[in-house]
Amino acid sequence: MTRAGTVALLGRPNAGKSTLVNALMGQKVAIVSRQPQTTRHRITGVLTKPRGQMVLFDLPGVHKPLHRLNAQMMHVVRETLAEVDVVVQVFDAAQAPGAGEQFVLELLEGLEAPAVLVPNKVDLAHARRHLEQRTAFYAQRHGYAAVCPVSARTGAGVAELEGALFNCLPEGEPWLDPELGTTQSERFFVAELIREAMLARVSDELPFQTAVHLRHFEEQEAAKGPLLRLFADLVVERESQKGILVGARGATIKAIGTAARRQIEKLLGARVYLDLRVTVHAGWREDPRFLAELAAVEATLE
Repeated sequence: MTRAGTVALLGRPNAGKSTLVNALMGQKVAIVSRQPQTTRHRITGVLTKPRGQMVLFDLPGVHKPLHRLNAQMMHVVRETLAEVDVVVQVFDAAQAPGAGEQFVLELLEGLEAPAVLVPNKVDLAHARRHLEQRTAFYAQRHGYAAVCPVSARTGAGVAELEGALFNCLPEGEPWLDPELGTTQSERFFVAELIREAMLARVSDELPFQTAVHLRHFEEQEAAKGPLLRLFADLVVERESQKGILVGARGATIKAIGTAARRQIEKLLGARVYLDLRVTVHAGWREDPRFLAELAAVEATLE
């Protein structure tokens, strides 16, 4: 008997959903950052084991939408929750529940799929001290199929969570190629790795107003083997933000490019030429045409 189905990870920004998806997968399928709202798309991980196959969806963090971009993110969250077999509600056990957690709980109302509650970051002493109290906050408000404390960072409890999730999945045969680790396209991962490198080098406010627009992606044959030529824009909303990403004498954008290129070469196993430039697009978060262009890069193999 094997089990197969879909699992969505739900929670507030910075709850550690992307780190947990990577821990479950045993490989990197989602970028991570200390910045909130790092995940803007539905990231897919395909985990195939002898017990069966689970397709993991790392969802954007639940938040109040203030722009068209954020509204699209929350639409993806609601749409995904309505169709998956299991919901994993991840919360930061090191933080006291706030008003935003009630919004997360409201998203669970009326869903037929079982939910698994996952207190994360239990490697932190502060989280362990308050674990029982904070877990009870959620358990009193929703009926969960299981509660699985984890540390996505260290891997503690991840194996137990995997077992609980497989127990919740329906019986069935794998419906995706077992060799797949994700359904995201190479273009999507390239843009995400550039954004991850950028997020690591900018201030707390700027990430919300930046995007990566992959303009050109081509493979060339060269004497030393295949060479990928990548051209991308780091998009900001105001002219004053441009200098922040460029940095003194171009130091910041150079550091972003170097870090991103190394990760892309590691991912794709090929030499990479990466050309980055900073462009200003006022109000891009409200521009439906530009958001559609970004979404096109997200195209998957599904």
